[in-house]
Amino acid sequence: MPTRDQIRALLEQGHDYPAIGRRLGVPAGQAYLIATGMPADGSDTYTEAERQRPGALPSAQYLLGAEAENPTTKEGVLNWIKSRVAADAQMQAAAQQRDAEPGEIQDPDDDHDALVVLTRDHNQVKALQEQLETLPSHATGGSAAQMSRRKSIVDMITVKLSQHEAVEEEYFWPAVRQAMPDGDRWADEAIEQEQQGKDTLTALGKLESDTDEFDDLVEQLVLLLRKHVAYEEKLFLQLKSVMSDDERRELGEKLLTAKKLAPTRPHPHTPAKPAVLKTVGAAAAAVDKVRDTVADRPAKRRGRPKKSS
Repeated sequence: MPTRDQIRALLEQGHDYPAIGRRLGVPAGQAYLIATGMPADGSDTYTEAERQRPGALPSAQYLLGAEAENPTTKEGVLNWIKSRVAADAQMQAAAQQRDAEPGEIQDPDDDHDALVVLTRDHNQVKALQEQLETLPSHATGGSAAQMSRRKSIVDMITVKLSQHEAVEEEYFWPAVRQAMPDGDRWADEAIEQEQQGKDTLTALGKLESDTDEFDDLVEQLVLLLRKHVAYEEKLFLQLKSVMSDDERRELGEKLLTAKKLAPTRPHPHTPAKPAVLKTVGAAAAAVDKVRDTVADRPAKRRGRPKKSS
């Protein structure tokens, strides 16, 4: 029988309950019960204290049984859809115009709370990640257009993460170190995770999307993203109790201002220190913007396939 610590460790690594259940040989609902001490079918009646338990989900009832059959996974249905699209010029034109950019979602009050600002970044990256995972890859028989779209979306993630992590290193992690008794531990672990992300993104930027190595690194990136976002959002809950509303708002405004001048590419060899980022980081950001202007960067396609020459 799996232990609670085993399951929670896998959650920290970015795995979801169905994946954990398969890995440990138990139903997903049972894995949830072991991790949280709560049945998956009772999520509608959880108390607020129960909802804050590690591993708890807003709704876990989907873990109890087999997922509903998705007809769009059937080959016959897919072939029918493809034939309809091929015969419909308007649908083809719409597909060409659609891009992967999730857009900047603002709260009604235009909240500048640092935790809101960073969560918006997380949500944008999650949206891109979800689109990336739905596209067939080289390993799964994706077309040239689909692989081209994957390359563009990975580069869009690269832009957003490079900006996000640069402003965190400049302002957010120093604030965490100061605000929390164990802030150094939180910040050091986060920066180590971010370094792994930078290394992975740098490697992906050098590869074409029609290779097994690219696919392997995309899978690695997705796991790193899930783990890091879960880590940061766990930290956000604690910061609410140690930083005042005004402190978080002031910090958020610094993040928003710095993001406009942040690098758009990973710089894995630049030390993650504020004093360094204000000098070397600023120079790197300026070079990035020049390269973005003159180069045919995949992110510019906003998730669209590369046009045939």
